[in-house]
Amino acid sequence: MSRRALWCGLLIGLAPVPCGAQQAGAVDSLIRDRMEKLHIPGLAIAVVDSGRVVWTGTYGYANTTTRAPVTDSTPFQLASVSKPVTATILMTLYAAGKFGLDDDVNRYLPFRLRHPAFPDSVITIRQLLIHRSGIADNMIYYGPFWSKGNGDVTTPLGTYLREYLTPEGKNYSREKNFLKTAPGEGSRYCNTCYALLGYLAERIAGRPFEQLSRDALFSPLGMKETAWFARDLGQSPPAAPHRHQADSGFVTLGQNGFPDWPAGTLRSSLRDMSRFLVAYVNGGDGTTVIPAKVIRTMAPDDFHLGFLTWFLDGTRTRDILYGHEGGDTGVRTYLAFTHRGRRGVVVLTNGEAGVKELAQEVLIRLSPSATRSPGN
Repeated sequence: MSRRALWCGLLIGLAPVPCGAQQAGAVDSLIRDRMEKLHIPGLAIAVVDSGRVVWTGTYGYANTTTRAPVTDSTPFQLASVSKPVTATILMTLYAAGKFGLDDDVNRYLPFRLRHPAFPDSVITIRQLLIHRSGIADNMIYYGPFWSKGNGDVTTPLGTYLREYLTPEGKNYSREKNFLKTAPGEGSRYCNTCYALLGYLAERIAGRPFEQLSRDALFSPLGMKETAWFARDLGQSPPAAPHRHQADSGFVTLGQNGFPDWPAGTLRSSLRDMSRFLVAYVNGGDGTTVIPAKVIRTMAPDDFHLGFLTWFLDGTRTRDILYGHEGGDTGVRTYLAFTHRGRRGVVVLTNGEAGVKELAQEVLIRLSPSATRSPGN
């Protein structure tokens, strides 16, 4: 099953943009072929060019057991693509002058946090954003949460972090919860860091992070099919994660949930993530929902100036994208953009195969401005 839009819908007041039928048909065939080879049950994709959506496609099933089709309003778990969203929400407070990037996190926490091997070194918000805080993900602790779909967690964010990061906590480990390098010196991808960023945003704003998310970003951008927990999606059930087995085909899994939820449990639809992506490539959305200062700081036009949260991805056409992949049990996603031509792509799936290469290929094929501008 597949659906594709040769005219994109109205998003944030933008006019629909036509796509050539032959070009879109070739991309449609590419996606369906790749889904079959990679065993992806459901997929939703959008391409942005010149600051507006030029193509969307929805394919397959949100749930292979019920045969519910994927639509542009189907929420998918974003996995680690949640991290740029968490950072964006936090950074709206930065743009408002509520904190400094190099502030000691203890300025805002109700408990004291120090690296046990380097107690005189402060841990800063900037270090958390770029995975250089000295905090590590303890797989003995996280493994039971990350390895299977346990559903939404109920432990308060602050409680989990206190138990994990302070010597008095029941889940504290001096050796496993911290790197052997001092804050600012060593780099390792860190989910705990983004849970802590969500909690810092909560403390600075004075309200729960899920409420702050709705107030600062989701509601103003019209992201009605977006929530941190499956229980909060109401009449929009999220796509079911899936695993493919050689002998039995697709297996429908339960919804994922874990205590470090600002790092990976956000559910959002293609329609909503297109709004988020359009706001980013336009340097803000024109209504200051995402202040331009946030985007300039996190993803400057010249990436040599330094950036936050994002990773740099190169394409076969030598474009450099700000990108982020997401992967969890039964879930893979990808979000990327470049300021050149104000282009971007988002892909959401409920399977376990990587989709970055596919996303980049679709972006190249369906971005007219890519052929009009010199390479980086």
